[in-house]
Amino acid sequence: MKDVLRLLSYIKPYWHFQTLYILCQLGYWGGFIVLPWIEKTLIDDVFLAKNADKLLPTCGLWMLVAFGMYLFTLGFAYFPIKVSQNAAKDIQLAAYHHLRRLGFKFYDTQQTGKVMALFTSDTPKAIEGFQIFASDYPTNIILLIITIPVVMSVSWQLCLLSLLLVGVTVSIPTLLNKSLNRIGEEVQEQNAVLSSNLQESIAGSRELKGLGKELYDLKNIHHFLKQLVTIRIKQVKLQKVGDILVIWWLSDALVLLVGGGYVLQDAMTVGELFAVVMWFNALQRPVHFLVSLHLSIPSVMAAARRIFAFFDEHEEEPPDGTPIMHIEGSVQFSNVSFEYNEAQPVLKRIRFQAEPSETIAIVGPSGAGKSTLVSLIPRFYEPQHGNILIDTTPINTIQIQSLRSHIGIVFQDPYLFAESIAYNIRLGAEDPSAVTHEEIVTAAKLANAHDFIVNFPEQYESEVGERGVRLSGGEQQRIAIARVLIRDPKILILDEATSSLDTESEALVQDALTRLMKGRTSFVIAHRLSTILNADKILVLSDGKLVESGTHAELIQQSGVYHDLFQKQFAGIQKGT
Repeated sequence: MKDVLRLLSYIKPYWHFQTLYILCQLGYWGGFIVLPWIEKTLIDDVFLAKNADKLLPTCGLWMLVAFGMYLFTLGFAYFPIKVSQNAAKDIQLAAYHHLRRLGFKFYDTQQTGKVMALFTSDTPKAIEGFQIFASDYPTNIILLIITIPVVMSVSWQLCLLSLLLVGVTVSIPTLLNKSLNRIGEEVQEQNAVLSSNLQESIAGSRELKGLGKELYDLKNIHHFLKQLVTIRIKQVKLQKVGDILVIWWLSDALVLLVGGGYVLQDAMTVGELFAVVMWFNALQRPVHFLVSLHLSIPSVMAAARRIFAFFDEHEEEPPDGTPIMHIEGSVQFSNVSFEYNEAQPVLKRIRFQAEPSETIAIVGPSGAGKSTLVSLIPRFYEPQHGNILIDTTPINTIQIQSLRSHIGIVFQDPYLFAESIAYNIRLGAEDPSAVTHEEIVTAAKLANAHDFIVNFPEQYESEVGERGVRLSGGEQQRIAIARVLIRDPKILILDEATSSLDTESEALVQDALTRLMKGRTSFVIAHRLSTILNADKILVLSDGKLVESGTHAELIQQSGVYHDLFQKQFAGIQKGT
């Protein structure tokens, strides 16, 4: 019941449209209660009585009621779309807003395809529940309440028979409810699995083609599609077992049989019998709708539960904190410890101080915690112990968006959106819509990107393709650097920004990075010797601990971990220089 009320809360802003929808439904179905009276009059008072004077007005009344029903159909075709589409928009926006506020722990553990299924599969299915609970159920129950006394006024015996037959039709699908609930959950879960695998397959198309595994991937997708089809067929079979149309038809024959006996005994007129049959159908119609709705509820609620579980189970980034307008750029780690999973520490009691405009190089073997350390500065993750301060302010007291506005990040594999080059650069600004073309060009020139950009036919308006696929690795990095330059941050994080580039591209990117780092507190995870040599301080991590700290010359003299890393990774380059 809690999930039902929660689902209905999205309709509340559109209650006036919902009310009009219910009134239109009642008007339309009310016509099925009035028409039998007209049919009774036609049979008894016109045809059997051979009264030609009543033929035209009675048929005219029939046409008037039919036209009114047609007008009501226009209303209950329009208003539910108005309500459901707006409610769908609201729930999707709420889900996306929640998604944008989730921390990196969520993105580390969730598959993109399964998250997409919330929007492409679960939300549309849950929207069906809006009309089921908000109007279809109450409307059909009202029609039942109205129809019963009408039938009772003509023949209480046939009314009781009708109610008995209605009870039989309702009991059959009720027995299937548990199985339908289970299969409804399975269908929504399988939809999410299929969506996840399709997303991964499409995103990994280059790798699959390069490995020659297209057929292997096709077999996998075929397997998931077969599983989904199998579950859906089971669902439809169960729903059809609970379908009451056959019982409805048999019930009509039974009412005609019993009512025909009353007609032959002159206990009721022919017109009354046919009116009762029509009213019985009017009685059956809302019952059929209610049963159909009942059969669809398990899959609807399965989708709703998945959406609300998404809202409830994942912790959002804290929205509170104090905005900061200006920072000098000093960063202090004070006994900081962090773990992704309990009892598996990644960083252990890290302590260091970075002064404004200093370059801090971070080195260490793979898995030492280098990327994790820099990820704590913009609060992608929250440390379990210790404090991180910017200037003299603990970052957990700073409003997250304000904090990140002072930090620029260049990743090893930057993400470019399938938009223009200009769009991807201006996205780095605090207010992208306020960025001028001249500012974009200036940032691109500083990032050594302008020369290759102007060679494209549409220059800055050229589309980069999905994930920047139309650009080389070096070009992507330079666009990412321009994006940070237009942000003009005081703190810079470079997470192996040149490690995957060829020599020529690396030289251009490194030159752009040198300009970018000037006057900024920079944290550099890199294997490039010149960056390490020129760093104001080098932090050496091993097994999550800060084991050494100092300049290149100081650490070489210590003959410790850094000395060993230098000998293994950089000695050959030093000889070459």
